[in-house]
Amino acid sequence: MNDLSVWRVEWYRLLRTRRLLALTSVFVLFGFTGPLVARYSQELLDHVGGAGQTLTIVAAAPVPADGVSGYVGNALQIGLIVAVVVAASACSVDAGASLSTFYRSRARSFGRLLVPRAAVTAAGAVGGWLTGLLVSWYETAVLIGSPDAAAMARTAVTGSAFLVFAVAVTALASTWTRSTMGAAGYALVVLLTSPLLGALPALSRWVPSTLVSAPDGFLRHTAGTDARPALAVTVLLAAGCVLLAVRLGARREVR
Repeated sequence: MNDLSVWRVEWYRLLRTRRLLALTSVFVLFGFTGPLVARYSQELLDHVGGAGQTLTIVAAAPVPADGVSGYVGNALQIGLIVAVVVAASACSVDAGASLSTFYRSRARSFGRLLVPRAAVTAAGAVGGWLTGLLVSWYETAVLIGSPDAAAMARTAVTGSAFLVFAVAVTALASTWTRSTMGAAGYALVVLLTSPLLGALPALSRWVPSTLVSAPDGFLRHTAGTDARPALAVTVLLAAGCVLLAVRLGARREVR
């Protein structure tokens, strides 16, 4: 099995199993709903309160940052979960004994099996993220006002890097367990608890979870928002996770 055919198979697998559709649909959905909720938040509060309400809640007038931040918050939480599940399904080479033997007997190394799966899944997740971001940008511009283009570019980069990191962590988790859901569970535990490290002042600028909160600072032009240290660490950790996953997967015995 040559390298080109492996990459082609993974691309077709992403398309034909509708994993790409699932990824894109989730991000596009939040791209639509984020700006809508931000624009009509006051109307929603009035409707929830009802005619007989005794307490009036007045929401601040929405700004462009609200629309895009609403998308980012949902996309890098719920969308992240979908991306991890899809990545676990793709990267769990040894989930089935018969298929594991089939794949491994036809590949010259485990890396030729795992790397295309992780890379194609990461590309699908990033593509879905960027599509949803463009939708939220357009709808925010129509409903509220146009967000800053430079801030949107930074948001695109940081979000993409975090999703690639999430797929890399999932690929590593898939070498710890033979279960697809186990791999997704391990990865989500790591990704959802890593913000706890950001509570430590010495680590707050360096942990990958900083990339999730940074877009709000970009969009609101908050002074001191610098995601470059976290971005550099995230790229290095993602590469390290993939390399370690290849090594551990190569040493695993096939059952």
